[in-house]
Amino acid sequence: MNIKNIYYVITSSRSFIIQMVFTLNAIYYVSQAELNPLQLVLVGTIMELSILLFEMPTGLVADFFGRKKSLVVGTFIIGAAHLLEGSFPEFWAIAVGAALWGIGWTFISGAEQAWIADELENKQLEQVFLKGAQYSSIGRFIGIIVSMLSAFLFSVQATILIAGGMLVLLAVIAFMIMPETKYITASREDMSGLGQMVLAIKGGVSQIKGNSVLVGIAVVTLFWGLASEGFDRLWGAHFIEGFNLAEEDSVYWFGAFYAVAFLLNIAVLKVVEVYVKGRYAYVLLWMNGLLSIAMLLFAFIGNFYIAILLYWLITSLRNVNYPLMSVLTNERLQSQGRATALSMFGQLDALGQVAGGPLVGIIALYTSINGGIVASAILIIPTLYLLWRMRKLA
Repeated sequence: MNIKNIYYVITSSRSFIIQMVFTLNAIYYVSQAELNPLQLVLVGTIMELSILLFEMPTGLVADFFGRKKSLVVGTFIIGAAHLLEGSFPEFWAIAVGAALWGIGWTFISGAEQAWIADELENKQLEQVFLKGAQYSSIGRFIGIIVSMLSAFLFSVQATILIAGGMLVLLAVIAFMIMPETKYITASREDMSGLGQMVLAIKGGVSQIKGNSVLVGIAVVTLFWGLASEGFDRLWGAHFIEGFNLAEEDSVYWFGAFYAVAFLLNIAVLKVVEVYVKGRYAYVLLWMNGLLSIAMLLFAFIGNFYIAILLYWLITSLRNVNYPLMSVLTNERLQSQGRATALSMFGQLDALGQVAGGPLVGIIALYTSINGGIVASAILIIPTLYLLWRMRKLA
């Protein structure tokens, strides 16, 4: 199996398994664990806080000890997190699981992109990242179907436990099949470990500061984080409580929401791959403008079916953001210290979510879930100015 196919298999398999949980966790949190709107957002905030705290240390792990090891450890920890939250439908277990999930994700974030970029020596990254996103969408689509069948045959809780076990198994498989031939360690024999880490951090900062496009990407990433956490945690509650969906009905409706969303995502990514040639900032500008409008409409529309159409539009637009931004970012980073620099972008995203999540949660608690979604939409608007400024530079 060649390098690209290994990358596609690992990323799509992980997306498939994680989607088994994500399809059902809103139902699990609201219907079984009975979390309120603030608790729903706090779960995400705890996850993002752990990402904020561990993104940089785990990025250094990837640069100093290897991208492969980092990926394997991260996948294992995420599996353990789902096993914990699936074992106890209570806020404390879900919160601890969210913290573990965030830590696990930091081992994967940056390391996965750095691994494939190194192995391909920065060649064909646009094609690989976009195609990888398409395969991941296919994996998530299959995960939706499998999660619905599993919830029907067993239960929502059992499905989460099954997915946790599958992620632990995937970590073992990844360790066995992933090569690592082009990795260059960031360590130096003439410096202490702490000195090397400080140097790596300074190198990542200097790479970003020395490129105006990377600076723009950093600020956009921060605002995406501010806007995303509230919507991620509230859209499911908006459907369940706003349109009075019963738990059994929610399983089927949420499966349909995700299934169609990912089919649309595959189609949109294919269009972007074929027709978008280097105009990434321009495309991101228009897509994020449309995204903010769609989120505002989603918050206020009282028609269930129009709300579904808006949700599909929102998810399709959001899923294009990260592959395009990955291309823009990786094209401008050097191999040595790449994972550390990418982790800095991950930290900015986490910082935004840690700050934005509680803000949106408090707004939702004291006004309504709709009010929280409106706040999330407003937080996207500053990115439009930044992307407008970036469109010529990029």
